[in-house]
Amino acid sequence: MIVTINNLQRGLRPKIGLALSGGGLRGISHIGVLKALNDHNIPIDYIAGTSAGAIVATMYACGYSPQQMQAVIHDIDIPNLIDLKVTSADLFKHGFKWLMSGKFRFWSVLPTGLIKGEKIENLLAKLWHQRTIRETKIPLAITAVDIISADTVFFTSPLPPNRAIPNARYYHNALLYEAVRASISIPGVFFPKKYRGMTLVDGAVKNNLPTDILNHMGANKIIAIDLGYSGQPNYETNSVGEILMHCIEIMGREVTLIKSEQYADIIIRPQAYDLNQKNLSQANEFIKRGYHATINKMNEIRDLLL
Repeated sequence: MIVTINNLQRGLRPKIGLALSGGGLRGISHIGVLKALNDHNIPIDYIAGTSAGAIVATMYACGYSPQQMQAVIHDIDIPNLIDLKVTSADLFKHGFKWLMSGKFRFWSVLPTGLIKGEKIENLLAKLWHQRTIRETKIPLAITAVDIISADTVFFTSPLPPNRAIPNARYYHNALLYEAVRASISIPGVFFPKKYRGMTLVDGAVKNNLPTDILNHMGANKIIAIDLGYSGQPNYETNSVGEILMHCIEIMGREVTLIKSEQYADIIIRPQAYDLNQKNLSQANEFIKRGYHATINKMNEIRDLLL
């Protein structure tokens, strides 16, 4: 059967879907994965991403080459993208409000995140302007979670008929930069993204490795790149943000394992936990780790096309 998505025909050859997980700055490793696949002429017919994976997946779906992505990474100044909502004065104010209110839940008077995310959203808008998810060169899916309904939210290219995932909503006309901003909204760190009455947070809360949506989009074979937590000791939990991020990774581990085994034909896990995950100084090393992890699986990947 020939399926048409985003005005592109997907014919009889086994169609390859690529799922890119979240993982903070480890997500840079996805660029190396894409470079290895490109170098060996492995076609990507569908691509999906969560959180950091959503950024890379969207860039690739819009036509950015791995080399162009690498150039973008080197031009980013992370400190200039952090628009803190909470200052020391704010903490004092909220603490005083908590004491005067007679409440015993200090967290109840704090804002919904530490970082507003407006600067990051502006950067994403510069990358994709007003392009919508219908206008990508490769069919794309981006995941988020509505904390009001607990539904998974998929921003996707139009799906084939009668394909749906339970407890999920689908949006096919979203602006790319808004969808990605929602997907990277780490709870407690970024302000949630408000969208059509929903309060959206990081897709990793429910679906860090979005292989299921690729299956529903029509992929016959799925390659999954898992940068999530896999049981390694983590001693970098020295702040509220780091603790929250690690808790999300721990909670998502079992879900990821179940879904990846069900839908993925190949799972690649680049080893990058030993690298500095607080700045971009080791961006090239992240890319190399992704590249070599993919090369090590290349014979299996080629077999998917047979």
